[in-house]
Amino acid sequence: MLKRIVGVITTLLLTGIGGSAAMAQVGVSVNVPGLQIRLGHTAPPHLRHERIPPRPFRDAVWLAGSWDWQGNQWVWIPGRWERAEHRGSWVKARYVREGDAWRYEPAHWSSQKLVESDEYHRYHNDRNHDRDHRHD
Repeated sequence: MLKRIVGVITTLLLTGIGGSAAMAQVGVSVNVPGLQIRLGHTAPPHLRHERIPPRPFRDAVWLAGSWDWQGNQWVWIPGRWERAEHRGSWVKARYVREGDAWRYEPAHWSSQKLVESDEYHRYHNDRNHDRDHRHD
C-alpha cells in the first residue's frame, strides 16, 4: 500500500500538480486516503498472531500487521518487511473508543502526517450538535 501511495504522489509531482506555483498559491493539498484518521462503527477484532519470516536483507524493518477500516468493515493488513531508510520510526495503528464509534489511526512512519477524514469531522460535528441541543 505504501508503494502505491508513493507512486501516486510521484505521478502527481511529475505531472506538475504538486509543483505548480499556481497550485501552491491557492493552497491545494493532496490528502493520501491511507493516512486519514477514520471511524470504525464496530470494535476492531483482536490482533492476529503473525509468524515473522526471516529478515530478507540487513536493514529490513518488520512492520506488524493491523486492522484497517475499509468501507464498512475491518480488513486485516498483514505484516511485512520494509527498508527502513530515513522515514523515522514505525508507529503502530491505534484504536480508541469515541462514543459509539472507534477512532482509527492507521499505522504509519513517524515522518508522515495523519489528517482527520471528512467522515471523522462529520461525526464530531453531529455529536456536538446533538449534545448542544439536549440542553434546550
